[in-house]
Amino acid sequence: MARCDLISADETNMSEANPLYLPPTEISRIDIPHEISIYLNGEDLATKNVAFQLSTVDSDGWPHAALLSAGEILVLPDGRIRFIIFPSSGTAANIARDGRSTLTMPLDRGMCEIRMRMRKLGESKAAGVALAIFEGQVQRIHKHLSRYADVESGLTFSLHEPEVVLARWYRQIAVLRNVPSV
Repeated sequence: MARCDLISADETNMSEANPLYLPPTEISRIDIPHEISIYLNGEDLATKNVAFQLSTVDSDGWPHAALLSAGEILVLPDGRIRFIIFPSSGTAANIARDGRSTLTMPLDRGMCEIRMRMRKLGESKAAGVALAIFEGQVQRIHKHLSRYADVESGLTFSLHEPEVVLARWYRQIAVLRNVPSV
């Protein structure tokens, strides 16, 4: 027997009076929350170990998730967001084909979802490896909260070779800072 068959009338009335589901709240159409701008400012990368999920749509229409670090994303002062991605990845192909993406990360006890239209700015080998450079224009920002739990962190990671990775990340951030907008 399914759980829904076991819910009593009293439980139904209680859940309608105090629903567990909270719909996402639009926190901005374009303004990136200050906490995210600071985290993705390209500085102090050794202290930033949260992975961000960049979701795109693959050629079959399915969601595709990629994990990126603060060493691969830069929020510019004007609110555009730049990304450095391996050019042969499915994520790069999806963005080039469709342009829609969603960046998600923890924010203030919940989850922040930034919807963007992205475009390719070019490619670079300046960071020591071939990389594609994309820029996202924010379309809408939502915050997801729960009545019964707080998001304390997203996916966190530890670097295997911090010196090597951090050096590459700082080179990548320099590329993102210096690429001209098209």
